[in-house]
Amino acid sequence: MMKRRCLGVIVFFCLWLVGFQTSGFGESGTRSYDWKEKLKRGATNIVTSPVEVAREIQITSEEKNLLHGWTVGLVKGLGQGVVRLGSGVIDVLTCPFNFPDAQKGPLIEPEFVWQKAGVKYS
Repeated sequence: MMKRRCLGVIVFFCLWLVGFQTSGFGESGTRSYDWKEKLKRGATNIVTSPVEVAREIQITSEEKNLLHGWTVGLVKGLGQGVVRLGSGVIDVLTCPFNFPDAQKGPLIEPEFVWQKAGVKYS
């Protein structure tokens, strides 16, 4: 039973990584999303929500100092992680519906945690 569940999760993530195509930009120049992208964005934000904590500590430490990063940055990161987790849950639960709008755009900006301003990794 456990092996079957693990195999199902692995297959799901393989299809998730390979199978979804982006729909591109609409006629008005704004990006149009479909339910698959909303599901993918929601699942990604759920999984990466803890990264908000480390990312915010890093950004705040570089802007101010290390002590400020580990105190204020930690609190900011925890708050933003909860917001990103909530956004991901809402995206996953409402992916087949036109909520919050018909374009199925992101609930928070930036869309993903790695798109935040700060140190860029190459």
